[in-house]
Amino acid sequence: MSESSNRKTGMKLILLAVSSIALSGCVTTVDEDLFADARVLEKTKECSMVQVPVYGVVDRPASSAEVAAGAVVGGLIGNQIGKGNGRKAMTALGAIVGGNQGAQRKRERVITGYKEERQCRTVYK
Repeated sequence: MSESSNRKTGMKLILLAVSSIALSGCVTTVDEDLFADARVLEKTKECSMVQVPVYGVVDRPASSAEVAAGAVVGGLIGNQIGKGNGRKAMTALGAIVGGNQGAQRKRERVITGYKEERQCRTVYK
C-alpha cells in the first residue's frame, strides 16, 4: 500500500471510532474515590425578624425655588414659541404658566415608620 492509502485508511478508522463513541453516548467509567468525600446538602428554611419600612404619602407646599424655576423654564419655552411682536406675550404667558405649575403642591412618598416582619429563605446545608 502506498503512504497516501495508509493515511486514508487511518483517517477512516479514527472517524469510525469517534462516530461510534459519539453514538454510544461516551461510555465512561467512574472512579469510586472521586465521590468518597461528597456530601448531600439538605434543604432547610431559615427565618428571622427584620425591620421593613412603612411608606406614606405627604403633601407639601412648593418652595419658592420651585416656583422660580417653573417660571424661568416656562418663559424660555414661551420665548421659543412666539414670533415677532407675540414673542414678548408668549414669554410672559409661559412664565406665568410655568410658575403656576411650579407652585402646585407636591406629593412625596416618604418612610413614615418601620414594622417588624418575619422573613424566611431557603438554604442548603
